Amino acid sequence: MLKPLSEVHYYPVTEQSAELQQLIFKPAEQWQVLPSSSISLGYQQNAYWYKTRLSPSDTETALSVLAPFLDQLELYVLDRQFKLLHSYQLGDQQVYNLRPLPTLNFVIPIPASAEDLWLFAKVTNKGANMLPLQRSSMVDMEQQEQQSVFIQSLFSGVFLCLIALSAGLYLIYRHGYFLAFSGMFLTIVLIQLEINGLLFAYVWPQSPNNNFVTDYGTVLGSLLATTFMLSFFRNTQTPNWLMWPFQLIRVFAVALLVASPWLGVYWLKKIGVELTALTGSLMLLASFWLLHKRHTNALFLSMALLTMLTGIAVMILRSKGYLPVVVLTNSAMEIGNALSALFFVFAMLQNLYLEKNKKIAFQQQILAQQQHIQSIQHKALAEALKDHISGLPNKQALINRLEELDRQPNSNFYLVMIEHQRFRQIERALGVEEANHTIVGFSKLLKRWTEQQRQTEAQYPAIFVLERDSYAVLIAPTDFRSQFEQLRHQLDQLLKVDNLQLDLGTAYSSVRYPTDCAKASDTLDLALATIEHADKAGLYLPYEPLYLEHNLEHIHLLSELNIALQDDLLELYVQPILDLKQQKIHAAELLIRWYHPKMGQIAPDDFIPLAEQTGMISQVTEWVLDKTLLLQKQLADAGVYLRLSINISPLDLRNTALISKVIAAVQSASNSTVPLQLELTETAFVDLVKDSEQALKLLERSNICISLDDFGVGQSSLSRLQGLPLRELKIDRDLLCQAVRLNDDTVLRYAVMLGKSLQLYTVIEGVETLKELDFVRRLGADAIQGYLLAKPMPFAMFSQWLIEFELQGFRLN
Repeated sequence: MLKPLSEVHYYPVTEQSAELQQLIFKPAEQWQVLPSSSISLGYQQNAYWYKTRLSPSDTETALSVLAPFLDQLELYVLDRQFKLLHSYQLGDQQVYNLRPLPTLNFVIPIPASAEDLWLFAKVTNKGANMLPLQRSSMVDMEQQEQQSVFIQSLFSGVFLCLIALSAGLYLIYRHGYFLAFSGMFLTIVLIQLEINGLLFAYVWPQSPNNNFVTDYGTVLGSLLATTFMLSFFRNTQTPNWLMWPFQLIRVFAVALLVASPWLGVYWLKKIGVELTALTGSLMLLASFWLLHKRHTNALFLSMALLTMLTGIAVMILRSKGYLPVVVLTNSAMEIGNALSALFFVFAMLQNLYLEKNKKIAFQQQILAQQQHIQSIQHKALAEALKDHISGLPNKQALINRLEELDRQPNSNFYLVMIEHQRFRQIERALGVEEANHTIVGFSKLLKRWTEQQRQTEAQYPAIFVLERDSYAVLIAPTDFRSQFEQLRHQLDQLLKVDNLQLDLGTAYSSVRYPTDCAKASDTLDLALATIEHADKAGLYLPYEPLYLEHNLEHIHLLSELNIALQDDLLELYVQPILDLKQQKIHAAELLIRWYHPKMGQIAPDDFIPLAEQTGMISQVTEWVLDKTLLLQKQLADAGVYLRLSINISPLDLRNTALISKVIAAVQSASNSTVPLQLELTETAFVDLVKDSEQALKLLERSNICISLDDFGVGQSSLSRLQGLPLRELKIDRDLLCQAVRLNDDTVLRYAVMLGKSLQLYTVIEGVETLKELDFVRRLGADAIQGYLLAKPMPFAMFSQWLIEFELQGFRLN
């Protein structure tokens, strides 16, 4: 057992007490007595003298100073008459092997003595000022040395194993708290080894100045501890206010390390110890709060911090004499730190386990969501392949089926396409809802026919909905004629919907695979090409190659039209209109012409319908509008003010962007006060929808005149015309020809009277002879247009024609 020292006194080192001779005979009352349980004066920069009496011993004993990091230590052994017996100059500035005994602590041998001895010690240290003296026999000292080395080595080995485990887990999982734990406890191990002299004795025995572990260890430990806490609770629902103090400590620790060269060792150690105490307290409080909130990650963390603080508390209580000096209390700090490290590892493993469970739960949730989404997608896909009105497979389902048949060997079938010629008229007359009833009724007929033809569960016949007015049927070739005739017989009958007998005007086309084409997926395109001709004929047409060639010609023509628009290869012709009352040219109609370098003159009736079918009509209309405004400006610059009329398609009225562009272009053109005029055919007016009527009213409010062209060949009603913003009525030449041929102007007169009753400016088109002119004059029409006046001509010729008309005073008599 180590023998405790007698009562210890201390005295500050001053200029009057710097030497031993100045201190020996200081009065006893000037010395301060250290509490029997304390051997430390705390962190001070002052130097102190210590004195104590050494009891007699009949054997050689040893003094052990358990503070190998003391800067300077002067030890003096005196007899009762204060005669100097031994003196030692020690400290960590001294090379290890120059010590009196090469041990971990400062060990000074004391010879046997029959009387009391005096021990004086002068301690100079930038840090904790203490003199932890122990006196024991040499045998006990050696045993203590061996025991200390063994305990330190044991616990250091445990620490290093846990640190290596944590570092390995970091390399596997890449969680920051594993790395922070490794750094934090590696710092603790190094501090313990240096405090206990192991680093100085075994790592750098020839380098006494290597005290950087104790200098920087506490600050670095606080930095790593706060990093550990922030990383450990990063992905948990820990409140931010609980983590802010650790953020501040981490910032302060970094600033302290950066400023360490200017602070000095003393202040770095002092602030570092206080920072470590603050960090440990905050960690413990945070873990208790989280434990109180039943945080799953806080249990092992709280146990780790409690065991660490318990080890420190036992060490302090032992040093102050409240606990006996035994192996357990001597190694309390090492045991506490080892258990703490173990609990920290448990906490990190638990955290890892919880994170894994969260990821698994999250992945299971994602998987469930994906399965739900896939279920929705499957349902949506099934719905996407079905017509929502009839419930039959749609066009995409047919395409998928044809692609499957392409992959099946020896596929052989007919694709029959069915199209209703009158469906659009029925839809306009009855409305969308009644038209849907028509689709449902027709679909039931198809389904009934399919059930009659299927004797077993075979893939033929199969029915598909392509559009609202068109269907496709796949029929096996074995009994095609019989099945198709039954189909036509059943579908060509009048369809009864809501007590109405409807004739849909059904047309048919068919394509056989592989006879007519090399790929099953091509049959739909060929059937579409054929149905266009069957639609015109109103009958059944099987596929012929010429139908496809005709469609390819149309596609080629559209491609050429696109090039002609881009290269400005089209041309506007002008046909004047004569006001009969004023006998003046007051207006002109602009007609588009296309002369192809290879195909020659292409009539508008050949390419305008194609442009309407493909949506290219808007580009054509824009080109005509731009050219018309340019011609209007040229006429205005020449002092000629005519109303120019251009033809537009009913599809243009549904193009809001185009309508806006027409209005903006006309409003920005300040070349003439004569408004622009747009002409629509009577057939187009019959097909107008509500949106188109709104577009017409918007154009009329923008000072753009609307003219009804080709009146007399359509099916316009008086009530229909009254609701439209018209300014002009152009009567078709057919009525004029009929009146001249029959010598009966009743119908033509009615048309002129209708225009006047609606207060419309009335123009009769196609006046080519004087006899026709006489009819027009008798009826009182406002103006004429036709070959008798002038044929359509290029704009350059029109300018010259106008000049000649004015100079010659030309009048029609």
